[in-house]
Amino acid sequence: MAGVDLRHILLDLLPSPDMTKQCRELRIHHHLEKIVADLWAINAVVRDATMRAWRQPDVEMWMADAGAAIRDATMRAGRQPDVEMWMADAGAAIADVRNLLDRILDWPGRAAAPSNRLLRPFLGIRVAFRLYILQELKEMGLRLKELVRRETDLDLRKEMMDAMDPCDEEYSDVLGDEVVGRDEDRDNIIEILQQNQSSSNGEPFVIEIRDERSFGSLSSMGKTTLARMIYHHPWVRQHFQHRIWVDVSMGLSLDPVSIGREFARRITGESCDHLRSHQAIWLLVNERLGQGRDYSLDGLSEDAWIKLFMRGAFIGPAKQDKANTRTNQIAKQQYTSSKGSPILAKTLGSIFRYTEVSQWQEVVDALSSYSDVRHSQHFKLMRLQNLSTIPARLALYSSLCNLGWYDYFREDFMHMMITEDLMPQQSFDAKKMYDLAEKIRFDFATTDYYLTTRIGQDSTRIPKQCCHLCLLVDSDSDDASTFPTALSVGGTNRLRTLILLTDEWMVRRGKRCQIIEIPAAMFTNLVHLRILHLSHCRIRELPNTTAKLVSLRYLNLSYTETQALPKHLSNLQNLKILNLAHCEEFRRLPGWIDEFKKLLILKLAYCHKLQMLPESITALTNLLELDVECCQWLVKLPDDLDSMKKLTMLNVDKCVSLTRLSHGIGQLTNLQKLSVHATTDSLASVILELQSLVNLKELRLKKLDGLSSVKDAQALKLKDKIFLKYLALCWEWWNTEVELVTNASLLHEQILEDLRPSLALKNLEIVSYMGKKLPSWLACQEGYLRHLTEIKLVNLRKCERLPPLGQLPGLETVEISGMDSISAVDDAFYGDGDGGTFPRLNSLVFSEMPMLERWLKAKGEGATFPKVWTLTLIQCPKFKELHVRPSTRIYTISLWLNNDKLLTSGFVGWQNLEGVGELEISGCEEMRCLPPGIKHLESLYRLQISRCNSLISLPDWLAELKSLVSLSVRDCAMLSFVPERLKQSPYFRMRIEGCPKLEL
Repeated sequence: MAGVDLRHILLDLLPSPDMTKQCRELRIHHHLEKIVADLWAINAVVRDATMRAWRQPDVEMWMADAGAAIRDATMRAGRQPDVEMWMADAGAAIADVRNLLDRILDWPGRAAAPSNRLLRPFLGIRVAFRLYILQELKEMGLRLKELVRRETDLDLRKEMMDAMDPCDEEYSDVLGDEVVGRDEDRDNIIEILQQNQSSSNGEPFVIEIRDERSFGSLSSMGKTTLARMIYHHPWVRQHFQHRIWVDVSMGLSLDPVSIGREFARRITGESCDHLRSHQAIWLLVNERLGQGRDYSLDGLSEDAWIKLFMRGAFIGPAKQDKANTRTNQIAKQQYTSSKGSPILAKTLGSIFRYTEVSQWQEVVDALSSYSDVRHSQHFKLMRLQNLSTIPARLALYSSLCNLGWYDYFREDFMHMMITEDLMPQQSFDAKKMYDLAEKIRFDFATTDYYLTTRIGQDSTRIPKQCCHLCLLVDSDSDDASTFPTALSVGGTNRLRTLILLTDEWMVRRGKRCQIIEIPAAMFTNLVHLRILHLSHCRIRELPNTTAKLVSLRYLNLSYTETQALPKHLSNLQNLKILNLAHCEEFRRLPGWIDEFKKLLILKLAYCHKLQMLPESITALTNLLELDVECCQWLVKLPDDLDSMKKLTMLNVDKCVSLTRLSHGIGQLTNLQKLSVHATTDSLASVILELQSLVNLKELRLKKLDGLSSVKDAQALKLKDKIFLKYLALCWEWWNTEVELVTNASLLHEQILEDLRPSLALKNLEIVSYMGKKLPSWLACQEGYLRHLTEIKLVNLRKCERLPPLGQLPGLETVEISGMDSISAVDDAFYGDGDGGTFPRLNSLVFSEMPMLERWLKAKGEGATFPKVWTLTLIQCPKFKELHVRPSTRIYTISLWLNNDKLLTSGFVGWQNLEGVGELEISGCEEMRCLPPGIKHLESLYRLQISRCNSLISLPDWLAELKSLVSLSVRDCAMLSFVPERLKQSPYFRMRIEGCPKLEL
């Protein structure tokens, strides 16, 4: 795994403008260049060495073969420990290189040498630091040269494309020898450039290479390789004075601002973090630098794919000749499902490289046992080595943190990735970035560089080259009260990431890890930490040795018993993210908070005892996010908050003691996210402030009861906020007496009609609205709200009709709750249209609908819910008829219903759900037995039952559901009987917990 960080060092960190600037100021850039060549040499063999260290040869199996096979096996088995040792030493060296580069970046003296006599002591420190760094560079150079010598002695295979900088002109020679099957694409793009040159009038030109086909969720057709071929092409080098190499990674491609900054940085040679205006985004992205052209990249031909596969599968010509026939046969079989992906060819070929030819068929059979070859552990490992740097590191971190299992960890994960420069710090779409991390996440075995282990095992071995460590807190462990002693000794001092990850079962029940203190020696040792995540433990204060963590960028103390920040934390000059959310004993933010000059995100949400923010907080001029949600005793915000010009998110929701917003919030022109819980008296001033916030992307307005007239709503000018994508409009809880006195229903209707949002809106939430009808703009009219993907309507208890949402083309999620007057889901919901309804909807929730009885099918001929994935029904006590039959399979249905009809033949509709795959029955307090209609669910493979406290027994007929493979029962207090047929069934897995009367 060392190769992942090494590629990041070579391709991302070393070429960065900050690193270049710092090295020049310290006059060490020439010295640093001396070790770069050796780093590239090591990078060239990491992939091969990783695979050798990973896949131990089975000597006994090989001994069954004769002659050369035995000698080859013996030789490889003999030198396998040497390869592992080389990998361990290489990993430790790479970790030390990264820590050295971090110290160079973190050095605060970036300005020129001061001439002021009073600052000369600082100059002495600067000179001493430079000499210290030079000495380390010299020693590092010797270590790297020794590693290169050893890799030669071990005859480790070199990947030539990984042996040098892609921007080096000599790299074109390597491309010519290594790239397979892209000559036609290269010539096509050169022809496009030649045609454009004659008609461009000197304007910049951009070609965007797209994948039309990809293997799975990852783009894998070789766009980067083709772009490098164009970059180095002789004609391009001759005719283009300026060539800009921008590897638009998967993360960067989701953020137009980052693309604009990267282009500007390449053009100007300087960091362009200030580039944030929408005009710049329009110029650089929408207009494609003046001119542009898409080029669709397809997969490789069969011949080219097989050639690339063979190159990855063979070590030498002798072996290739021996297995030529067998290889062609296997390669053709794999090509059918590969879609021509070159990355897949190299990855699968690498698996065969370390398997004897006589055993290849066994490998093929093993791969064939997976429904998807990507689930093979060996494929996962080699795919990681083939991914570009940012997706590869995202995959490692998401697997390290068990991202797929710990939903509560999402925001923390996003913040850590921002800290590690894997995601943009500004203007990024958190949901898209999380979805990206989920797509590229895959599980791999823990390694010496990225290690996940359970806390409470004091004998846990932490390798010396470990850089990233996740300590899992087991809910069943009684010995999870101390950190491993290995962290307090000198052998683990390369750690950059330390994560304490609490079991989600504990988190949901409000439990915390029993760690109450941190050994002082631990932080004395872990001086290179950049990420420290200590959430959900019982720590009250940090030791004085925390001051030694000068490289720390991310500190998470959320859900701890922390009461204050000690003064020694002011030494953490590089801190970017500080999370103190849900520290219920935290009382005061210190006046020296302005020492955190680089702070980007400050989370203080649910710090219930926090009363004031110090005025010094306004000196945090780099702060992007300030979250004080539900700080119920927070009295006021600092007066000079408008000096925080970079602020993009301000959350002051549910701060009930906050009587007014700080004057001048309207001057925060960069503000993109604002959540306001205003009092009735202050709402008018809030509206005035909001008028000038033209860049808002997310807006939450609470207590809209304070709007006394339509003019107030019109003054908000929501339809003019063209970038607004998320809007929440919330009134207070109401009662009939208030309505009779104030005629609130009519006023709500008029106000909501004038709160018409812009066309860009993607998420809409309306809460506790008193009107009897919904606004006209909510209907699908001439493409209005065509970008809307999610809508939540909560406690609209007077509304007489469901909104006509069925024709909104982009709608993916609908949640409707607390509409007391609705008795049927009918054409009012589907909308007017002859075609299908809800073309992209994948999640639908009906909740707290006391009068709902029938769900009717649409009258049109088109498909109904063609992409629905989950359906949830919660507390609809009269519901008895389900006539709609979705035109596609519903994968998950969740029922939280206390409903007698559900248990009898009087319930109509189970037969319409025969394609459902997962059924969840939860919180049905009155249900004594399972509904017999479940027998109609022929495709049901997973059944989950929870918190059904009247359920006495499980029915015997469950064993007759042929597709059922998983049964989970949790927290059913009265359950006392499970049929023997279920206990003994070999076809499915049964898990029962929290059922005290059941004796299995």
